[in-house]
This record gives sequence, C-alpha cells and structure tokens, in this order.
Amino acid sequence: MGNVDKIIKMVWGETDVKYIPLDGGFVNFTYKVEVNGNCFVLRINGNQNDYLGLSRQDEVKVMRLAGEMGIAPKVLPQSTSEYLITEFIDTHTLSYEEIRQPSMLQNAVNVLKKIHGIQGINRYFSPFDLVGKHLEGMKGLNVFPQELEDFLPEIDEIKKRFDNGAAYRKAYCHNDYYRFNVLNADEKLYVIDWELSGNGDIFFDLATISFHEAFSPEQDEFMLKCYFNQVEPEHLIALRDMKYMNMLREATWGLLHSGMNEDTVNHDMNYYEHGINTLGKLKKGQLHL
Repeated sequence: MGNVDKIIKMVWGETDVKYIPLDGGFVNFTYKVEVNGNCFVLRINGNQNDYLGLSRQDEVKVMRLAGEMGIAPKVLPQSTSEYLITEFIDTHTLSYEEIRQPSMLQNAVNVLKKIHGIQGINRYFSPFDLVGKHLEGMKGLNVFPQELEDFLPEIDEIKKRFDNGAAYRKAYCHNDYYRFNVLNADEKLYVIDWELSGNGDIFFDLATISFHEAFSPEQDEFMLKCYFNQVEPEHLIALRDMKYMNMLREATWGLLHSGMNEDTVNHDMNYYEHGINTLGKLKKGQLHL
C-alpha cells in the first residue's frame, strides 16, 4: 500500500483522504479515492507495458479526448505515465444479461463506432504484434508451453487475410472492449481501460464482445447488422479470424502474467491455469471463453 499512499500525498497533499481498492482489474491496481466529499478513481499502472511498449502518454491523450466526447470518464490533469486519475462514476459495469438485450447491444455497438471514428491519435495496435510480444515475454520468463506451437501457423493465414482487408478495417480501436470495461449509467455508457487502444482492426473489437460472451451465430449476425446494417460473407470471415486472435491473446496474456509474479491488490486469479484452459478450448475449436 506504500505506493498508493505516496501518490495520494503527492497529488492531494495532507488533505484528509480515504481510499479503498476497487475490484475488476487484472493488470493494474485501482482505488476509489474520496477527497472532501468528491470521489475519484486512481489507477496505478502495472508493468504490462514493460513488455508491450505502449505509450502511457498516448493513452492519457485518447482518454482525455474520449472524456470530452462523453464516452469515457473525464481525466484529471494530475495524471502521469505512472498513474491515472479519473472522475468516479457511481454505477456498474455491463452485466451478462444487459449485453444480450438487443437495445443495449445496439447501444454498445454505437459507442464502439464512435471510438472507431476517433482521429488524430498516432498510436498503432495490432493483435498480431500483441500476441507476438506476449510470446516473446513468455519465452523470457520461461512460461512458454510446448503445445502453444500448434496454434501459431493459423496466425500467418489470418495475417494474410488481414493484410488484404478493406480500408474500413483500419480505424482507432479500443482493443479491450469487454463488458467489464463498459460502465452502464442508466444506459449512458462510459468506456474504461484504454491502455491497449490504437489504430487497428475494428473486427478485433467486435470479436472481443462475441468471443467473451460466447455469442451464437444469430447473435453475431445481429451485432454485425447493428454495425454495418447488413452482413456480408467477408464480415463473418473477419469476425471468425479475430475471435481466434482474441482466444490466443487471452491465452498468452494469462501465461505471460503467470511469469511476472506481480503482487495483487484487488484480484485473485491463477493466470497460468486460465491460459492453459483457454488453449484447451481453442484446441477443441471453441472460439469463446
């Protein structure tokens, strides 16, 4: 807790401050901070970016912009590359039941389209690079299971299709668009956790919803209609490809973090078991958690 005490004192001085850990994060450490009756969220960054090389400054920049657009909590000016301070929105994350309601799924897709319309942020993201960096980090930490080799050739085939993809597949993306990263305040949605965001593939965002929620083919088609108004064969191929990349991302993320030996504050998870279980599902052809 020493680090959070140090940051709080540095930001708010000797003011009477109360804080409690927040649940939900698996990489960073988040706290609800109360200062003179006002509440904020303090996120202390973990060491994931030591392996991924993503700019914290660019993350803060896009979060400020998203806050101005009304689709993310507003960022306080005291934020740095070490920690992020945002307004506290007293609400809940999207639930399993809510994301399956047609009107709410349409709402979530509309917010996603606003994210994909963001301009002027020079930050690149590729699911292929992300998985590659996970693999590199895993090897360095000696947590690379041999069975993972069987899944890698498919990446090259997906990459070929991606490189030949339509121009609309290149847009600013959130790249971590789970319902746990979407706050629902009376159907007004706010998106959090932008650290993987960058210019990439819109289908990776769409596939994140689908694979995590284990959508049926009918639900996939409805989601795609929400986005494109109509469903083309190429949409279904791209969605399937990015489901595969999401499953690999999930597996390699768990395995990488199993080797980091990070102390946990607000989460308790067996990262290695999660990674191996995800590979097991992928081996069975299951493109969902």
